[in-house]
Amino acid sequence: MSEPKSAIPETLGLCSQRLQRADAHIARHIADGKLVGAVTLVTRRDQLCHFNIQGYADREQQIPMRDDTLFRIYSMTKIITSVAALIVYEEGLIDLNDPVSKYIPAFADQKVKLKNGDLVDADRPTTIYDLLRHTGGLPNDYNLEELIGSDRTLASFAEEIGARPLIAHPGEKWIYGYQTDVLARIVEIVSEQTFDRFLHDRIFEPLEMTDTAFDVPEEKRERLATCYRYAKDGSLTPINGNEPDSLFVRPKKFFSAAGGLISSTRDYLRFATMLLRKGELDGVRLLGRKSVELMTLDHLPEGHPDLQIGTQCFRFGLGVSVVTDVARSRCLSSLGDFGWGGAAGTQVWMNPEEEMVVMIMIQIRAEVPTGVMDVYKRLVYQAIVD
Repeated sequence: MSEPKSAIPETLGLCSQRLQRADAHIARHIADGKLVGAVTLVTRRDQLCHFNIQGYADREQQIPMRDDTLFRIYSMTKIITSVAALIVYEEGLIDLNDPVSKYIPAFADQKVKLKNGDLVDADRPTTIYDLLRHTGGLPNDYNLEELIGSDRTLASFAEEIGARPLIAHPGEKWIYGYQTDVLARIVEIVSEQTFDRFLHDRIFEPLEMTDTAFDVPEEKRERLATCYRYAKDGSLTPINGNEPDSLFVRPKKFFSAAGGLISSTRDYLRFATMLLRKGELDGVRLLGRKSVELMTLDHLPEGHPDLQIGTQCFRFGLGVSVVTDVARSRCLSSLGDFGWGGAAGTQVWMNPEEEMVVMIMIQIRAEVPTGVMDVYKRLVYQAIVD
């Protein structure tokens, strides 16, 4: 597997001294007890100009972070699922305008539950396009860990959620949740493969992403970072480790396309670089250029307000956040900047204008915002001097 060439930041238009601010930011949070450890990286023009490893993968056992530490990437799984859907779209197996009921009959004759409890007919059917942009109106009151640990499959879950009333009319508003799992079920149906096998055969193996899967084999278990909860009182406690029966370690039936993957920093870098390069990496093309361009446009309904998470303000594409107005983003960014993050603090940004990938990998389920990810991105972008 080829790795990006390493380069001195100054040769790529970044200031080494300014990049140290990003490292110091992470170090302060570790010292203050808001973080246990982190792996961070920056590439520009296909060259690695920053790669830093700090702190512990497991604080109690004093196991240090490593360059191959494994992370629960939670909702960064959604970007991978969106790519899977676009692969079968390119092959003509689905159309974005297809109603979901074409593949999953439970989605026929949908009802919407109003705030007063009344049920009314949906204005129109939920489509695959709605699933990709999170405007399908599906209920979002599930618990991810409960889903992952259950005996459900994507097939049974799609039937279950499809039979429930919608909480908004399709195409009405952005509602974040489990629409990506229904999308994965459609991929299973048209590809005639289980979703884990599809990802392995069509994305992970071609890109040589050898550490990305829905569970962790015995020989890799010691590399899985412990996940911690950062509570409102400032305490940091372990909530999920790498024991054989741990939720994310053991084999499972429910391949959560919304948040179930484990990955490493270098694996996800390969995936992110493929998207930054408009669908190709090392001679392997997963998507055509036009599909990536479509993915990274603004697909929110007309007149829909901007989305905001933390200090960042953005629009939404097909499975990714998208910056369409740098001023309105209220942060250091570029036109076309796109990416997404996960519930435990992993986050990736891909910037076509600056030819950059920026990534932070941590394992913290925070009950209150820590600001770690947003400030880290700012401290990387302020280091761009050319």
